Amino acid sequence: MQSLNKKQVELIITDVDDARITLSHLSDELVDHICCEVENLMNQGKNFEYAYDFVKQQTGTATLQKIQENTQFLIDKNYRRMKMTMKITGNISLAMLGLATVLKIFHWPGSSEMLMLGFVVLCLIFFPSAIYTNYKEVKVKSSKLLHLSILVGGIIFMFGVLFKVLHLKGASYLLLVGWIVLLFIFLPTLLVVKLKEPITTRAKSIITIGILGLIIFELSTMFKVFHYKGAALMMVIGAILLVSIFLPLFSYSKFKEVGRITGQYIFLLITTMFFILLSVLLALNVSVAILDVFTVDESNSAKIVNYLEQKNQKLYTDFKNKPDSTRKKYELKVSAIQIHADKVCNQIDSIIISLIAESGKVDAVTARNLAADISLFTNKTDSRTVNDLMIGEQNNGLAFILKQNLKGFQLLAESATSSNQELTNVISKLLDTNDIITDQGILTWEQFNFKNKVIISSITTLKDIEKRVKMVESQTIQYINTLK
Repeated sequence: MQSLNKKQVELIITDVDDARITLSHLSDELVDHICCEVENLMNQGKNFEYAYDFVKQQTGTATLQKIQENTQFLIDKNYRRMKMTMKITGNISLAMLGLATVLKIFHWPGSSEMLMLGFVVLCLIFFPSAIYTNYKEVKVKSSKLLHLSILVGGIIFMFGVLFKVLHLKGASYLLLVGWIVLLFIFLPTLLVVKLKEPITTRAKSIITIGILGLIIFELSTMFKVFHYKGAALMMVIGAILLVSIFLPLFSYSKFKEVGRITGQYIFLLITTMFFILLSVLLALNVSVAILDVFTVDESNSAKIVNYLEQKNQKLYTDFKNKPDSTRKKYELKVSAIQIHADKVCNQIDSIIISLIAESGKVDAVTARNLAADISLFTNKTDSRTVNDLMIGEQNNGLAFILKQNLKGFQLLAESATSSNQELTNVISKLLDTNDIITDQGILTWEQFNFKNKVIISSITTLKDIEKRVKMVESQTIQYINTLK
């Protein structure tokens, strides 16, 4: 009768450990059972390699883990409750979120309430129960920090998504905190746990590349959402690490380990690659589409400004043709409106030329030509120049000076139309430069419109302000022309 030697038993123990069997008594029983099965086959004339491969096909990693799950389900009451809670609330939250999506698409009532309820069930019941059951199944050193970080970070991040969808205050802070916990606590902890496992140096290198690629890729997504610099570069680096390096190496190592690739693994691989590539292409396409929208908006605003200039010239001509008594009565007001409107518009044109000249490193003549056809300007995503010129180191940049002139023109126009409260209110809204309350707190007018904004967005904003100034000028002179 043949028996296993010490080296063969140690190999079986290692494979059982690799299956993450954390119940010590169960682990011993499984090792003993596998050894007996292998010895029975060896006594039938089979060698160890054949016998063990045959037994492993019957009791692979998934089977061993299922045995542990069933055993734990029977002996641990809390685990049993959490497992049932996870299954029930997972289906409920998925149904709620699916229904909320349908309601949202068709603009039917109750979508926001259903969405919030679905997220509450998902974040506060399903997710904690899922983390608890996973903790009980794969209990290892550093597991508490690992599961606590994914629990806290995941809940905060999901609530950030909910707040963002419902346009509630604090969404940006929740997303930022959730991302920080997941990227700088959970994923590094996961890397440390993986590196401590009894695996080969090659496997550790592959895992390191995968987790670092995931951190960089998700960090680029965060930078993209908050419009930070370097998002595009990090997205490309992260995608290369994940798609071009990690996935091929990981696929090859799995194939060498088990000798075959399962359909489930192929599906997972394709889904991961599709998600990463789609995210990159979508981000790039969205960026290009947004730049095109800004370019079109700037062109439309420029056309409206030209139209209003012609209209205002006609209004000034009509005023000059009024009777001498009326003309002399309002001449100073009309002259002041015209001078101040021209001053603000000339300042805006000068700012646009300065932004283009500084960003493109071109002279004033070339910058003026580019401003006339902004589609020819290539450095549309530059935000550093906008921050330097418009905001300044002490928040006293060109945007601050423009705001002061806009306020002066607003007071002048409101004074000239003070007898018409409705028109005065319109002017106040068109030229409003007050601080803005956002989910990031209170921002000044210049911070809200220009801080960390790309140059094409800032030029579009400036053209829109110029259009508003021309509209106020037009309405004010038109109103004065009706006075006796």
